[in-house]
Formats: sequence, structure tokens, C-alpha cells
Amino acid sequence: LVGIDRHYGIIAMLIIVVGIGRVIYGLKGWEFYVYNWVFWAKMAAFVTVGLLSIIPTVRFVSWNRQASASPGFQVPAAQLASVRTYVRAEAFIFLLIPVFAAAMARGYGY
Repeated sequence: LVGIDRHYGIIAMLIIVVGIGRVIYGLKGWEFYVYNWVFWAKMAAFVTVGLLSIIPTVRFVSWNRQASASPGFQVPAAQLASVRTYVRAEAFIFLLIPVFAAAMARGYGY
């Protein structure tokens, strides 16, 4: 899980870099994005997913350390349930990102 989560973070950072490049150097110009409410809704969804991922990331690292220190370590059920809730919320909100992207591509929000 730690490795998958690390790769997720790396991909998220690459998406941010590409997105910034597209806003600055894209054919539509930065004005299209700055004044587009759908763009900001998409960014809010992306940031929300990022913030929701903090708790699972911290827990994964903690569980990894505890498992390394104690081979018999088992994840407490309450913590596992909490992480599942966060991951499900991330997945649901993540689904909004392509919806907002499609809306932008169709010219909504500008």
C-alpha cells in the first residue's frame, strides 16, 4: 500500500505540472481557465482528493513501521474502517474530475 500510495502521489504531482503548463502555454490561454467556474470546481475536487489522501498515507506509513517492528502486527479494525472511508470518499470525488474536464472541453463555465 505504501508503494501504491507513493506512486499515486508522484502521478498527482505530474498532473499538477502538466496542468500548470497547459494553463500557461495552452491554446485557450490562461484567461479561459482563470475565469471558468468549471475549472475551479475541477481544481477544488483535485485538492479535496489530495487532502483526503493525507490520513490514509499517514496510516499506511505508520502500519508499515509497526509491521516492521512487530511481525505479528495487525491493523486495528477501527483504523482500517476509517481508511476505507477516506479512500471511498477520494474515489467518489475523483470521479468528478473527468466530469468537470468534459464540461470544460464542451465550453461550459466560461
